[in-house]
Amino acid sequence: MEYGALIYALLPELLLVVAMFAALGVDYTQMRDRPLAARYWVAGWLAALGLLAGLVVTVMQVGNLTASYGEGQLVFTQGTLVIKALLYFMGLCVIPLAVRHTVTPQASEYFALLLLSTAGMGLVATSGNLLSAFVSLELLSLSLYGLTALHQMRPSSAEAGLKYLTFGGVATGFLLFGISYLYGMTGQLEFAKMTFTGNSMPMLVVVAYLCIFVGLGFKLAVAPFHLWAPDVYQAAPTPAAAWIASGSKVAGVALLIGMLSPLKDAALAADIAWLLIALAVFSIVAGNLGALRQSNLKRLLAYSAIANAGYILVAALVLTDTGARAALYYAVVYALSALGAFAVVALLSDRLGREAEIDDFRGSWKTMPGLSAAFLLFVLSLAGIPPLAGFVGKFYLFFAAIEAGPEFMGAKYWLVALALAGSVVGLYYYLKILKAMLVNEEDGEMDAAPIGTAAGLAVVVLVAAVVIVGLLPEPLMKLLS
Repeated sequence: MEYGALIYALLPELLLVVAMFAALGVDYTQMRDRPLAARYWVAGWLAALGLLAGLVVTVMQVGNLTASYGEGQLVFTQGTLVIKALLYFMGLCVIPLAVRHTVTPQASEYFALLLLSTAGMGLVATSGNLLSAFVSLELLSLSLYGLTALHQMRPSSAEAGLKYLTFGGVATGFLLFGISYLYGMTGQLEFAKMTFTGNSMPMLVVVAYLCIFVGLGFKLAVAPFHLWAPDVYQAAPTPAAAWIASGSKVAGVALLIGMLSPLKDAALAADIAWLLIALAVFSIVAGNLGALRQSNLKRLLAYSAIANAGYILVAALVLTDTGARAALYYAVVYALSALGAFAVVALLSDRLGREAEIDDFRGSWKTMPGLSAAFLLFVLSLAGIPPLAGFVGKFYLFFAAIEAGPEFMGAKYWLVALALAGSVVGLYYYLKILKAMLVNEEDGEMDAAPIGTAAGLAVVVLVAAVVIVGLLPEPLMKLLS
C-alpha cells in the first residue's frame, strides 16, 4: 500500500480533523474568557475554513483519483467523490446558521461535532466494505446524537437526544446482526465481491437484509422506524436539525445503494425487493398523513422527510444502475431543498424564543420579502413543482421504476401511482405553509431583523443550487454515475 497516496485520498478528512482541534484549542485557550458570541464566531470560522479546504481538495480529486484501499474499505470513484464534495458543501452552508445562535456554552464542541459528523458522512459515501461502512456510520450517528442534545435552553432537546440515542442503539444492533449474517453467507466484506447464486435466495440472506433495512431505515427515517424524527427535528437546534435532514439523508442513501449493489445480478432478488416495497409504502402513507395534521413547521418538515424517504426507496428497489443514480440524485436535491428550508426557518424563527408554529409566519413577506421568496422556492422544490430540482428528481425516480418494467408482480407500477398520489397530498401541506407566509394579511410575530452576510449568502447559494440543478440536471446525473 502506498501510504502517500492513501494520505492524499484521506486529506479532506484530515483537514476536518485539524480544523476540529484548532477550534477546540483556540476556544480553550485564547477565547476562554471572551463573550460567548465571539467564541462562536471564531470556532465557526475555523470550522468553515476546514470545510472549505476539504471541499477544494475533494473537487480536485474528482476525475483524478480512482482507487480502492484495504479490500474496499475506501473506494474513490467519480461518483463517491462527488457525493463527498456535495456533503462538504452542505456542511459549509450549515456553519453560518450555527454561528448565529448561541444555544450552548460549549461553543467549540458544537462545531467539533459538526465537523466529525461531516467526516463520518464523507467516509460513509466512500465506503465499499461492511466494516468501514459500519464504523463510519457510527461516527456520523454519535455526532448527531450529541448535536441534538446541545440546546441547553430547552429541556426537550436533552429528551430528544436521549430518544435519538436509544432508538439509534437498537437500530445499530440490528444493522450489526445483518452485517454479520451477510458476511457469514458470502464470506466477503467488500460489496463488489459479494455474489449470490442458485435457484433461490437463501433465507438467511433475506434475514440479513431485513436487519440491515431496520438499521438503515432508522438512519433514513423510514417508516415504521421513524418515530424519533419529529421530536428530534423539533427539539434539536435548528442548524443541527437541518444537518440531520440533509447530509445524513444523502450519506444513508449512498450506503443503501452500496449494500444493494450485490443484488443487481441475483436471479431472485425479488424476495428482498418486497421488503423495500413494504417500507416505501409505509413511509409514503405515514409521512404524508402525519404531515397533514402538523402545526409546528419543523415537525411538518420531519414528516415530509419520512415521505421523501419512501420516494427514494421507489427507485432504490429497482436494483439497476439507473435506479441507483435516480435515488442518489433525488437524495441530493431533496437535501439541498430541505437544508434551504431549515435555513430560512432558523433565520426567521429562532428569535421567537420558542418553537415556531406555521401561523407565526403570517405576513412575513412584508417584513422579510427576500427570505420569504427563498422559502417559496425551497418549498416548491420539495413539492416537486417544475422547473425546480425537486420536480426533476421525482421525474427521474418514477421514470427509473417504470422503465424497469412490471417485475415483482407489477409492484413498481402501483407503487409509482401511490408515490404520485402522495406527492399530491404533499402539495397540500406545503401550500399551507406558503399560504401563511404569502397570502394571510394579518401579521404574525416575525419582525424584520438583520440576518448577516454569511447566512444570507448561504441561503442565496442554496437557492441558486435548487434552480440550476432543476434547469440543468444532466451534469449532476453524469457526475453521480
